[in-house]
Amino acid sequence: MTVAAYGMVICGGQDDLHGRYRGRIEKVKFGVPINEAFSHDIPATLLVLLLKVNKEGPLKKDIWRAPGNAAQVRKLSHIMQHGRLVNISNISVYTAASVIKKFLSKLPGGIFGSENEQELFGIVQQPDNDQQRNVFCR
Repeated sequence: MTVAAYGMVICGGQDDLHGRYRGRIEKVKFGVPINEAFSHDIPATLLVLLLKVNKEGPLKKDIWRAPGNAAQVRKLSHIMQHGRLVNISNISVYTAASVIKKFLSKLPGGIFGSENEQELFGIVQQPDNDQQRNVFCR
């Protein structure tokens, strides 16, 4: 069974003898730089939402444009920020996409950071396609 097939993210295994981590997962940090938000790895709940959108999104129209249920987006964001379990089986793919968009929109400096973004725009404006390709492929 793939990770995308799971309806709930669960934490805590055999090495968790005291049950400290059962029902707890890494908190999703909204509004912090990407290197801090992903300091260990992509938080599990965010990854599950990405997998849901990856699996169901191509079958839907305007996945990134249509808004999800606003109340569910708020509730899901709150749950993710507090490191609680998330049952995504009843969440629409539009709501999942809206939470992902909310997370990305709150990244200070964007996904690339302002310095890398300026470099990216500078590369795109170069007339020589081979130079552009060399910069991207290094």
